Amino acid sequence: SLAGRGVGPGDPAGHPGPAERGAHRRAFSRTPLMMPADPWRIGLAAVPLAALLAGLLVLRWSAVRAAAVALAVTSLLAGAVYRTPPAGLVAALARAAVTSLHVLYIIWAALLLYEIADRVGAIASIGEEVFGLTEDHVLQLLIVGFAFSSFLQGVAGFGVPVAVTAPLLLGLGFAPLEAAAAPLVGHAWAVTMGDMASSFQALRAVTGLPARALGVWTAALLGGVAVATGFAVAHVHAGPRPFRRALGAIAILGAVMGVVQLLLALAQHWVVASFGAGMVGLVVGVAVARLARRRGPAWLGTLPAWPPPYPRDERPRSVHAGRAAMGFHEAFLPYYTLIGVVGTATFVPPVRRTLESVILTAHFVAVPTGLGWPGEGGEVHFPPLAHPGALLLYASGLTVVLYRLRGRTVAGWRRLWAAVVRQGAPTSAAVLLLVGMATLMGASGMTFLLAQGLVTLVGPAFPLLSPLLGLLGTVITGSNTNSNVLFGSLQRDAARLLGMDPVLMAALQTAGGSVGSMVAPAKVVLATAAVGLSGQEGRVMRLTARYALPMTVALGLVGWALQVAR
Repeated sequence: SLAGRGVGPGDPAGHPGPAERGAHRRAFSRTPLMMPADPWRIGLAAVPLAALLAGLLVLRWSAVRAAAVALAVTSLLAGAVYRTPPAGLVAALARAAVTSLHVLYIIWAALLLYEIADRVGAIASIGEEVFGLTEDHVLQLLIVGFAFSSFLQGVAGFGVPVAVTAPLLLGLGFAPLEAAAAPLVGHAWAVTMGDMASSFQALRAVTGLPARALGVWTAALLGGVAVATGFAVAHVHAGPRPFRRALGAIAILGAVMGVVQLLLALAQHWVVASFGAGMVGLVVGVAVARLARRRGPAWLGTLPAWPPPYPRDERPRSVHAGRAAMGFHEAFLPYYTLIGVVGTATFVPPVRRTLESVILTAHFVAVPTGLGWPGEGGEVHFPPLAHPGALLLYASGLTVVLYRLRGRTVAGWRRLWAAVVRQGAPTSAAVLLLVGMATLMGASGMTFLLAQGLVTLVGPAFPLLSPLLGLLGTVITGSNTNSNVLFGSLQRDAARLLGMDPVLMAALQTAGGSVGSMVAPAKVVLATAAVGLSGQEGRVMRLTARYALPMTVALGLVGWALQVAR
């Protein structure tokens, strides 16, 4: 359906009911009798992940090369050790390719919309307008490093928030280390439902869990992270001092964005959840800056004292300085257009029915292995006209037309397409290979055996480990999407083996993966390159890790308490 709606069995919110949880426990209690769970087979199930880790961290291969080797290792083990017949291997890889289309459609369409906005000068103009609002360091950092970077994550992702906002902060006069670390920390909470929820869509695809319940749990966990992130961004700049002067402003901005994302998830509009939250965050941040300038300090730092103690007058240099000036609303035109397209496709019944009238369906038969594992099959549905990627394409086309009517043209279409391909091709290849690896591990029973081994090792304490696995996956692969593909099914299976809620466990996985974006080397390299700190990635990672690790541990404690209480 349009926004990926889907409520599974259980209560109306999509949570599994007692009967469903009992069925999961009964089904999984019988599975080991069907499939030998020898310790050596459990150990070998971890070899594909170990191969991926070694390729990325030890040999320092690209994600595509490491994933290709890991997929080859998975295929060899699936056939030789877990006795998956050739038909099962082909069926799993075919299902992986079709499943990947949901993510790839969003990736390419989101990159196209961003590049159009950037080429016409809209992104630089938004940054300039924001910087002209206030000289207050903390508010500048909150608006640009927190709200603006979160907004950019909502519409593009793939390091774009860091690459765009880090040099803007540097141009304003922030120290290079602060300019690099602030957007790394500031955008992380919005990663899972950012880029039109591509990471969330990947998690849904590999786990098959109830969509609405998964979206609500994910948004609720990341809402708390959003509040903590606001304080972390301020702390990057001046330690705890901003907490006294701007406590209310920091808390309100984080809480507003977290609540907006949760409300959109409750309404099953997770495709625009981070986008909407970042947009509202920008509005609130701008309002706070303007009110602080006009009215002075307010209760508990809701409006920080004006004038700020250390004013800074510099403005960022636009990379499109040769173009005519563009106001905020004109610069925001691509995203107003996207809101209009999504709203029309969602709330206008004739349009919604027309878009949803075309559904492509691929049927896959589960092929049992020689060890008794039933395999994984089912149907994969793909709505080419109503998919979030399609909505992004409609918005891109309308944006070009609207700007042309205003006398602005998108310059350099060849360079634009080259930029889209340069960013999208490696990511797409990595997604295809990793989804293939994860799907094959699930179809051969390797994921289940690995989950069984981890459950045996840590037992009921597994929820404490869930977000750390998500963070590890993002650090390894550079992407929360890939982390969800790698570990999503494992988290689901571990929860079922423990008699816990697999939806909450999967939400912990992606929440931890989202926080892991703060320390993912692939994004840290972008940040250091943007501010002139190339070669000092370790210095930046040590700073951002101060915030990522405590947040991840806190997510684990919350998840463990919730699982125990359920």
